[in-house]
Amino acid sequence: MAPTTAGPPAFDADTFRHVVGHLPSGVTVVTTRTPESAFGMTASSVTSLSLDPPMMVACLNRSSPTSCAVSQAGAFAVNVLGEGHEYLAQQFAVRSDDKFTGVAVVEGTLGVPVLADALAHIECEVVEEVTGGTHTVFLGRVVEAKAEEGSPLTYFRGGFGRFEFARDDEVYQRARQQLLERMYAADAVLQLDDLAYRLRVEKPAAFYALTRLTADGLIRRDPDRGYVIVPFDTRTSDETFDARCAIELGVIDMVVGRVPQDELADLRARFETMAALLVGDRFVDFDRYLDANYAFHEGVVSLAHNGALTAAFGRLSIKTVMTRSFGVTPVTSQKFIDVQRRITEGIEQGDPDAASAAVYHYTRLAKQRVRQILAQTGGRL
Repeated sequence: MAPTTAGPPAFDADTFRHVVGHLPSGVTVVTTRTPESAFGMTASSVTSLSLDPPMMVACLNRSSPTSCAVSQAGAFAVNVLGEGHEYLAQQFAVRSDDKFTGVAVVEGTLGVPVLADALAHIECEVVEEVTGGTHTVFLGRVVEAKAEEGSPLTYFRGGFGRFEFARDDEVYQRARQQLLERMYAADAVLQLDDLAYRLRVEKPAAFYALTRLTADGLIRRDPDRGYVIVPFDTRTSDETFDARCAIELGVIDMVVGRVPQDELADLRARFETMAALLVGDRFVDFDRYLDANYAFHEGVVSLAHNGALTAAFGRLSIKTVMTRSFGVTPVTSQKFIDVQRRITEGIEQGDPDAASAAVYHYTRLAKQRVRQILAQTGGRL
């Protein structure tokens, strides 16, 4: 069964975070269905790609029937096996006329077969296919995910090998830092071989980094040129921060003075989580601060209970802009927390003028900081 043209609704990032926590040390079986038959294979090169939006990456050998079937169906499921499921891993790892013999299967949201006994499953729509050596890399948008209690089945040396996602993530982090420090020129083509050589790693790890960097918005995949460094300048950041400012000012005008106590408490909790990650003019952990900062401002926008405003906020690529600027250095300013505290207090006290003034101040600070960082790193002003 092929996915409907309308497409399922966006999937919740928090649920996705919970489910993919089962993945890094587990064995997976990728399944799909075409009009002719069901397909499945044990796969090791499967990992989460991003939380916003929730996405997965599955690397399948091009010669496998399952890879061809996923390409045809445009959808697949990642089934995370639990302890005691070695027989399933073995059954789907070898060629067979019917790998599903004796296997309990249910139909997923996208019409793909889901292993009923799996510890967790994640259903995805294919949004892009990329060829990498002998494999096809499927980038999938998550539309459904569920997990049960239990421990994942781990790989063993003599069989399926070992996960190397921790190593690959470290390679991605190094590649990202090189881009943030502008070691590559804007709009330059980033070749896989060159990146692997610079990082002194094998090509699969470098390719994983390229895929993650594409999801971050730091590079884009041009059909003709390949992977291209996305230019970044103050115009890009100014437009993004001004758009966020306009959305938040509208929300403040709409709701301040009428926000329920439980929503005020939630906003305060989001602020405190963020504040703990910026101490003494330094980020404690920039990636965690980035997530917390996004959650705080998303919380401000969500006070309006307006789906169109929340969707508009989500399309601003705030995280990409902040990564390209603030993520270059751990040094920042405590003023950012101070002014966001004033936003929180203005909303809590029902004072729209104070909250709006703080939003304007925060926007000016952000734009000024980007200019400082670009001047220090030789970026485009």
